[in-house]
Amino acid sequence: MVVARGRLDVVEIKVTVSAEQARRAGIRDAVLGRGLDRRIWFCEQSGACPARLPLLDSGVILRLRETRGRPDDTTVRLRPCRPSLLTADWSTPRDTGIDRLDFASDWSGEGRMLSVSVNARHPAGTVARALARSGPPDALFTDTQRSFLAHCANGPVPLGRLTALGPVDARWWPSVIWSHMPLAVERWVATSPSGARLDVVELSRRVGRQGAEIAQLVLESGLRRRGVDPADCEQGSKTRRVLELLTATP
Repeated sequence: MVVARGRLDVVEIKVTVSAEQARRAGIRDAVLGRGLDRRIWFCEQSGACPARLPLLDSGVILRLRETRGRPDDTTVRLRPCRPSLLTADWSTPRDTGIDRLDFASDWSGEGRMLSVSVNARHPAGTVARALARSGPPDALFTDTQRSFLAHCANGPVPLGRLTALGPVDARWWPSVIWSHMPLAVERWVATSPSGARLDVVELSRRVGRQGAEIAQLVLESGLRRRGVDPADCEQGSKTRRVLELLTATP
């Protein structure tokens, strides 16, 4: 493996709050109804259930996404990613215009983990057409994404035995100024087959590694000043929460 200098220079700080906490903290006032509508699906192995999410449990996240007015995209992400599994071909960020290899250290509360993803762009409507056909949506993943999984995942990923779960209705505000700091804000709303509902808002900042501790402190302090204690927020993966919801038995 070749260790890439600067590979971990990007830190993505995340705090996930409930819709009520977002209202209390003034997040909804900051976004003022703008934003981009999205629909998101996640792929898991057929037969997955809340207690058994084979891909997610092995650190593999497969996402399909539509964004109104923009191209569709698919993402293959390893999180947490073991640096020892990254071969020389996958050691540095790159963007071909179709596929983008991205590295970030995800920080949520005390949690720290390396996230490595390959995002592929597709013409608008590609995801909807693929999901309208019967069978697994494996054709949506590009050769580059397949190669990344084959070389860097913990084990084989059975793309031919996938089930698409969703959609998650989302709204994304990529550039918001809140408490004098820039944030990306995304709200996810999903409903389980039994009618249970998830409604969460993620606040995130991408910063340089050198100032990441201060940036995290500033974000958490801003929430406390508005009556939201980060210790009371859901610091776990919102992806796991939504997959547990969507695989629940009615």
